[in-house]
Amino acid sequence: MPAGYVVSCWNCLGEFEATGAVWCSDDPKNPTKLCPFCLHCFCEAGAEYKQEFWKKAPPQLVEELQTLGRSQDRLGDVLIRMKKIQTPQLLDALVEQRETGRKLGEILIARGLVTAEDVSAALRSQGVNRLEDTRADANAAYWQQSTPDGVLDYLLVLGARKRASDLSLAPEDDQIAVRYRIDGFSFRVDPIPRSFEDSLERALFAMFSLDPARRTRPQSGRCSTRLGEDDYDLLIQTVPGAQGLSTTIKLVNRSTFIKDFATLGLEMEDRVRLVEEVRSGLGMILVSSPAYDGAATTCYSIMSFLAQGNRDVLSIESPIQWTVDGVRQVEAEAGAAGPKMEETLRAMAAVRPDVLMLSAIPDYPTLLLATQLASSRLVVAKGTSASAARALVGLREMGAPPQLLSGSLGLVLGQRLIRTLCRICRVEAEPPPAPTLEAHGIDRDEAEKLVFYKGKGCPTCNTIGYRGRRAIFEAIPASPEVRASLEKNQSAEQLEAAALESGMISIRERALGLVRAGVTSFDEFARLRL
Repeated sequence: MPAGYVVSCWNCLGEFEATGAVWCSDDPKNPTKLCPFCLHCFCEAGAEYKQEFWKKAPPQLVEELQTLGRSQDRLGDVLIRMKKIQTPQLLDALVEQRETGRKLGEILIARGLVTAEDVSAALRSQGVNRLEDTRADANAAYWQQSTPDGVLDYLLVLGARKRASDLSLAPEDDQIAVRYRIDGFSFRVDPIPRSFEDSLERALFAMFSLDPARRTRPQSGRCSTRLGEDDYDLLIQTVPGAQGLSTTIKLVNRSTFIKDFATLGLEMEDRVRLVEEVRSGLGMILVSSPAYDGAATTCYSIMSFLAQGNRDVLSIESPIQWTVDGVRQVEAEAGAAGPKMEETLRAMAAVRPDVLMLSAIPDYPTLLLATQLASSRLVVAKGTSASAARALVGLREMGAPPQLLSGSLGLVLGQRLIRTLCRICRVEAEPPPAPTLEAHGIDRDEAEKLVFYKGKGCPTCNTIGYRGRRAIFEAIPASPEVRASLEKNQSAEQLEAAALESGMISIRERALGLVRAGVTSFDEFARLRL
C-alpha cells in the first residue's frame, strides 16, 4: 500500500486515511470513499471537492477507480444495486477477471459472495423493477391474485420499493385509479376494478383505525409498519367525492426522513451559518419553501439536531407529521374548530422552553408573539414562499413592526427541491439555443462555463432520466445591510440584493452549479423558473 492519503471529510470535516477507507456502493461506475467517522461517502459532495480529491489521489487509488470504470460487465453493477455484493468485493473480482479471463459471475460464485440463482436473476431482470404489476403473472393482474389486504400490502410495498412519497387511490367510473408520487411527479399502475372498492375501503379503515360511520367526512390517521427492509410511518387522508372515497397515503421512511445538515443539501457556508444561529440560543430562524418543497423535512431535521444537543424543545404543529424523541410536540388545529396557534403558543411559552418551533405562522397575533419571544429564546418557524427574501417581506407585510422583526431576526433559509439525473443513464447533452439561455438570464460568457447533461431513461429511473431529488438552499443572514433594508420597507428584490452583498449565494446560483456539475439538467433548472 502506498503512503497514506489523508483527506478531510466533506460532511463532518474530520480527517481520515482514504486509501484504506471502504468504497461506497452508490454508483458502481463512479464510487467514492466512506468517512469512517460519520459513515458518509462523498457522492453528494460538490464537483470542486471531487476534483481536488482525485487530483491528489495516489496512483493505486486512481487505478482502482479506473478498474471499476472500465468494466463493461453490467452484472457487477446490477448485483450491487440488488445489495448482493459491495463495491470492494466487485473491485477484487474485477482484478481477478482481468488476470484470469474468467467470467465475472463464475468468480463471484467461487468466492461465495453470490449464488448461481442470484446471478441468473440479475441477468434476467437487470436488477430493477419497472413501475408495473411486478407480482402479476402474464395472464392475471395483481388484484386478481390476492385478498384486499394483500392488494393494499402489495401497493404499499411497491411504493416503498420505488421510493414513492405518496400513494393515491381515486375512484373513477368503472375503476379505481392508482397513482404514485415519485420525486414530485405522478406515475400510474394498472387500476383496480370498482368491484374491489368496498373491501379495499374496509381494509384501509381497519389498518388506520378510521371511523366507518364518518366516511362521508374527511378523515386522517396514521400507523407504522414495515415495508420491505425498512420501517415506515404511513399518514392517510380520505376525501369523499361524487365518485366515492379518494385516499392519499403518505409514505415516510423512518431511516431516511431525519437528515443531518449535510445530507439535507446545505453547502458548507450555509451549514456553518445555521449551526451558529441554532447554538446562539435566541433569535428567529425562518425556514421557507414553496408548498411541498421540503421545508417541513428541514424543520424536523433542525428539531432533531436541537434535541440531540439536550435542548428543551417545544414544538407546536398543525398537525404533527413526525414524532421526534426528546421533543415535546403539541398539536394545535388552526382555526375555529380548535385552539388557535397564537393561543397555544402563549400557553406553551409559559413553560419557558429553550426552543419554540412553529409549523406555521398563520396570522398576525402569532407572528407578533413569536417575534417578541425571539428576543429571549430561539424560535424556529416554517413558512411558504418562493424565496428567502419573499418569505421575510411576507412577514413584514403580515404586520410585524419592521424594527421588531429586524431585531429578532437570526437567519432565513429558503429552499427548493431539484431533481437529480440518474447516474446510470446520464449522458452529455447538446447546449440549448442561445436565445433559450438568454431568456433564462444566462449570457454567452456564463453559458461557456456550463456543461449540459441529460438522462436517457432506463429501468432504474422509471425511464424518465431522473432519480431522486435534493434540496438547494439560500441563507439570508441578519447582517447590518439586511436589517437596514428590512427597516426601510424595501422590496424583496432590494432585500435580496442586500443579502447577496452580505455573502448569500442564491438558489439560482446553486442550481446552475448543479447543472455545471452534471447533477441536474438545464431543463430541470428551467422548470423551476429560477
